[in-house]
Amino acid sequence: MEISVESFLEYAVMAGATDLILAEGLVPAVRIASNTYAIPDAPVIPLGTLEKFTGPLPDESGVFCGGPWCHYHWRVQYSREAFGRMACFRLLTAECPDLASLGAPGSVQNLLHLGSGLVIFAGPSASGKTMTASSFVSAYSQVRVCRAAFLEPLQEYNLNFGESLVQMRRPKIEMASEIKQGLLNGTDLFWLGNLSSEFFIAALKAAEAGSLVVGTANGGSIAGVFDSIVAAEPAANQSLLRSLLAYNLKAVVFQRTVPMASGEGSVCLWEVLYNNPTVSSLIRSGEHYKFSQVIAAGAAEGMHSMDLSLAAAVKSGQISREEAKRFAFDESQLG
Repeated sequence: MEISVESFLEYAVMAGATDLILAEGLVPAVRIASNTYAIPDAPVIPLGTLEKFTGPLPDESGVFCGGPWCHYHWRVQYSREAFGRMACFRLLTAECPDLASLGAPGSVQNLLHLGSGLVIFAGPSASGKTMTASSFVSAYSQVRVCRAAFLEPLQEYNLNFGESLVQMRRPKIEMASEIKQGLLNGTDLFWLGNLSSEFFIAALKAAEAGSLVVGTANGGSIAGVFDSIVAAEPAANQSLLRSLLAYNLKAVVFQRTVPMASGEGSVCLWEVLYNNPTVSSLIRSGEHYKFSQVIAAGAAEGMHSMDLSLAAAVKSGQISREEAKRFAFDESQLG
């Protein structure tokens, strides 16, 4: 039986999926509202299928723009697993939406006034964090004329730069080198895409030097994001990392998608952590699990808790109370 990858891509589009996941040796699946489902009646993907469709994948892992397939272009993130090749296909949107249309809380809009530091947009896979981060850097480039370096490995959205001077990433140049060169050029804004341990300390040093650095990170919670960032760094560098992070972090914007009570689609919910002396101390000590308490007590400073987002979504009927309880820190806040 011949496998048609394009038929799976078409299924993903029709189903409103954020991702199509193809792993050789396994049944294809789609991700909808952060949940993963096998495609009904789909066969197991034979070995060699992915490279037959995309062409040679020379590295162990990577990302590229492919297509047009099914009339669209796709971001393809691939890796080599024990059972064969695996790839995640994500539909590329032509234009980047603005922050207001995404429903981002005011505490996110307030970050446009920052002049330096690190801002992390975080969340689980397919939560929309890259879209939000892209909207933020686009808005930042428009509200002021700045020198910006957009170093995301694969630009997913067409961004409006306003009158800002923007340098794009150069092929085959290491990210740490790009950041160093950007600092020499007087770069005001660095948009790095997904933050990696390979250049995280370089990014923090750029923030310390006076640039605004924006990146994304995967995680199931804000505490989980910090745990992952520190764990990914070699033990010898972790003390330096914690110190730089405690001093230079400005905010973490966390988002997740939750299935709507109607069963039709999902709603995006938000949590925002601002750095303050308490947060800085917790970063240094590694007590990341206390962040939820700090956020809950930090409304006067502009912080925004996930419980507040969940409660509002329950009250409006967008999500069920049972669904909200899965993600709540304090269930009593749900009403």
